[in-house]
Amino acid sequence: MPNNSNAPSVSQRTGAFLNFTLKDNPMYEQFIELTNQIFWEGYAEQLAQENPVRFQFELNDFINTYQN
Repeated sequence: MPNNSNAPSVSQRTGAFLNFTLKDNPMYEQFIELTNQIFWEGYAEQLAQENPVRFQFELNDFINTYQN
């Protein structure tokens, strides 16, 4: 397996396509990783671009459900 230590983190890759960022919230990165695993790589980015309201709804639901 290649060494990806220099690869950008999920929040760095996804932050570029959002008009808001939650990089300070570790739940944001977990949400991105989980949705990409459940659906396909890039799903979260596509959802944020095509339907930002739905993306925000899903992110908020995830955070409210799983944080603490």
